[in-house]
Amino acid sequence: MNKRNGAAKNISRRTVSLLSVAGLMAAGSLASVVAASPSGASATPHAASKFTIALIPGLTTDPFYITMGNGASAEAKKLGVKLIWQGASTWSTTLQIPVVKTVLAEHPNALLIAPTDVVALKAPIEQFIKAGIPVITVDTTLTDTSILAGRITSNNFQGGQLAAETIAKLAGYKGQVAVDNTVAGVSTTDARQAGFLAQIKTYKNMSVATVQYNNDSPTLAETQTKNIVLKYPKLVGIFGTNLYGAQGAGTAIKNAGKAGKIFVAAYDPEPATVKLLQQGVINVLVMQQPAVEGADAVQYAYDILTGHKSLVPKSTLVPNVIATTANSHSPGITKYFYQSTLSK
Repeated sequence: MNKRNGAAKNISRRTVSLLSVAGLMAAGSLASVVAASPSGASATPHAASKFTIALIPGLTTDPFYITMGNGASAEAKKLGVKLIWQGASTWSTTLQIPVVKTVLAEHPNALLIAPTDVVALKAPIEQFIKAGIPVITVDTTLTDTSILAGRITSNNFQGGQLAAETIAKLAGYKGQVAVDNTVAGVSTTDARQAGFLAQIKTYKNMSVATVQYNNDSPTLAETQTKNIVLKYPKLVGIFGTNLYGAQGAGTAIKNAGKAGKIFVAAYDPEPATVKLLQQGVINVLVMQQPAVEGADAVQYAYDILTGHKSLVPKSTLVPNVIATTANSHSPGITKYFYQSTLSK
């Protein structure tokens, strides 16, 4: 659900790939195949069993973070370290800060966290640094990344660019588009919006009609989309930067009888979004790889704790995978769909 300030960027060390949109992209235009092999220290479970790594997600109930937790759990088992999973059930800075303080009292060897605010979580996270506990952010991050041992996220700016280019292709590179974002100040969704807007500017016959914020409410996103459709008759596309914007936008477009005329790009293959994709209510889905983010974060923490800090990049980007209605039932795509149950 980041953005970086000047540090070198690296591709995830796990083998990952971007799948091009079938029938929509010329070879090499949007997605490129990226491969990298793990280079972390070899696992020594007996020696590592003394390590405890804590993972605080943005919220515990979202399939994105559940999938991340499963990836982290699998890697922790592989390396023989203990993983603590603890967080709030809703996306809330007010609720996350007490969780961070509680986890600090348990004094884990390393902290992995998805901060719910780019500024407000700095002070609580600094308490870990002062206690000698390395911190790696996953998914979201802080404005001041200098205190972090590392940060891992999807390439959210690029994800926004992919959404914009795909809509532009579908619309014949002309018309107006809109963005329905969640709330300002969340590093990941802000970056998606920025990438989308930057890409649209490259098309001389396209423009941005409006950018709106839905406060994580699909009902509000639906109302906003209804109004946008009425106000902008040249609208050809809308980009929902997360599940809620996609749900609201897709539902409004369908109810307005505009499906297939106004193209909807969405983020994250959560169950509700996948259903909309397979029904054709939304047309393209930018899929992150949270399991890879979780696994990489555990590996990096392990590297630091076992004296291999030099292997840990300051910033890691995990590439996105594109799904369309046409390929949404393909096993090569469905394997990226998010999980709803946390592994034990």
